[in-house]
Amino acid sequence: MDTALILKQKVDLGEIKDFNRASDYLDKSEIVKDLLTDFDFDILNLLNRLTEISEIPFAHRIERVQKWINKLADLSFCDYGFSITGKSDDILSCYNSLITSILIRMDYSDKDRIDKGIKWIIDYQNLGRGAKNNWSGSRILKYGGCMRTTPCYIGIVKAIITLTDYKKRSDYVTNDNIESKLKTGLEYILDHKIYLRQSNGQPITKDINKLTYPFSYKTNVIEILRLLKDNNLDSDSRCDLAKAYLQTKKQKDGYWKINSSYLPKCWIQFDKPKEPGLWISYEIKKLIN
Repeated sequence: MDTALILKQKVDLGEIKDFNRASDYLDKSEIVKDLLTDFDFDILNLLNRLTEISEIPFAHRIERVQKWINKLADLSFCDYGFSITGKSDDILSCYNSLITSILIRMDYSDKDRIDKGIKWIIDYQNLGRGAKNNWSGSRILKYGGCMRTTPCYIGIVKAIITLTDYKKRSDYVTNDNIESKLKTGLEYILDHKIYLRQSNGQPITKDINKLTYPFSYKTNVIEILRLLKDNNLDSDSRCDLAKAYLQTKKQKDGYWKINSSYLPKCWIQFDKPKEPGLWISYEIKKLIN
């Protein structure tokens, strides 16, 4: 077992609470070593690499990672939030949320920038059918139907994850707009029984029921159940189908395996295909046990 996974387990148990005690596990981790290798630096690649690193406790304190966090923020920030080009006209729902979440989780110091990403979600993220698109940026109309009559489900999930991350901050002050948006989004997700279309009961996307970890921009059942657990909603009966689905994927050896799936450029796999998935099994067990 990689020492980064051992670290994660010890942090979850409350046995390790600071970077000094975590550093030895980080130093010995082969996955952390791979994650710290150089890659082609652009906004998407930085986002993907930092998304993976954010799954490892205290890894954001590593000096190289700190530089990457600042670089991502500097490249992607625009007047209204974050985009994959650094231009406001190119803001997409999922990527504004993904970048904002990463900066929150990794203790990025410029709170004003983070607040811009949150404000975009509050002002413009639609959470239901038939809502008017109030964002004028051209890219959001061109790609993926982010804000069409039925808003992109991935965009909704990522936005609600970001609001949840924001609410976890130690300096969070109760905000009625955030609380209302969060409640509406969580109810929308639960009404879809996590991953199923209301119209025909089929998976909402072709990847949503694939077992992958860490999570790319393509959300899945595991990530959504984790979101609901973070909001103390994992005991809601509308989670039962998703939990039962995960249970059916358990192998005879007691582990789960990752599915073959699209991998973003420069992606580092935590678990290897066709082998018992120690990382993904740990995440699933926390959700269904």
